[in-house]
Amino acid sequence: MTDMVTQPPGVAHRPPVSARANLTEGRGALTGGSPPPTMAPVSAASLPYTVLVLLVELAVGGLAMVTVFDARRQVTAGYVKAAALTVLPLAVLAGWTYLVLGSANDIQGYTLAARWLRPFGIVLAAFLVVTAAHTTAAMLDRHDLEVRLGAAGSALGLVALVLLAALLGGPAWSGAGMLLSLFAGTAVLGSALMSMLWGHWYLTSGRLPKEPMEQMSLVLLAAIAMQIVSVVLGIVIAPREVPTGGAFGIALSANPAFWLRIAVGLVFPLVVTALAWKAATIRGMMSATGLLYIALGLLLAGEVLARGLLFTTGAAV
Repeated sequence: MTDMVTQPPGVAHRPPVSARANLTEGRGALTGGSPPPTMAPVSAASLPYTVLVLLVELAVGGLAMVTVFDARRQVTAGYVKAAALTVLPLAVLAGWTYLVLGSANDIQGYTLAARWLRPFGIVLAAFLVVTAAHTTAAMLDRHDLEVRLGAAGSALGLVALVLLAALLGGPAWSGAGMLLSLFAGTAVLGSALMSMLWGHWYLTSGRLPKEPMEQMSLVLLAAIAMQIVSVVLGIVIAPREVPTGGAFGIALSANPAFWLRIAVGLVFPLVVTALAWKAATIRGMMSATGLLYIALGLLLAGEVLARGLLFTTGAAV
């Protein structure tokens, strides 16, 4: 006769271990004989690196963009001052973020070339110093000096991007691919930020020419086109190394974050920027500025998604 186990009052009946195992096997059979898929954990250790990439791209791209238009005398001295006061805090935050990074060789299975971390930090510090000098020159209305310092800072920023690509590019499809991805992100974020800022500056005086806004919008369109090329290459060419942590346990094409990156970070900004350019050609500067605001927000979101996908899949998209 089977022994009966009396459950304490108020405690729900719990099947024996063997019965629970049979129930689990039954659920596996209903899903084709395999257990339900699980999502791989995403490490928070990649967040400082993501923030660092975004800050460096914004600072370097912003400084390069304002320097080009400043050298051509297409923007006002007040705008250059405002731009310099925008870029300098970004560079400071980038340096601060660098200081909190560890010297780990991987992030949740994503391999880092840690030997490049210190050289990158040295160049980033030099970029910060030159950016501060550029801001000082702008405040003192030393146009020729600020242009030279802006060019020097932009060159140091490009070197910093090369070293950052060497640090992060091991798992990507190639070092050149990682560098192209960073260059495209820098061009996109820098041109979007400075275009939006110029739109605000234009609204303070409707007498300014419309050509700078038109040209800045075209630069942003070209940068987005370059980023699309970079993303396509990152999709077509498989990464050299897939992080051991996995990408939510699913393929890149089945990852919702990937499609958000495409739609939010590329398609929508391309359309919005084209509309901003069209508005600028008919002197609709308020509309153009609002559209560039939207474009900047979308591009920032796209870059965050792109770097998240990089650290979880190894794909430089």
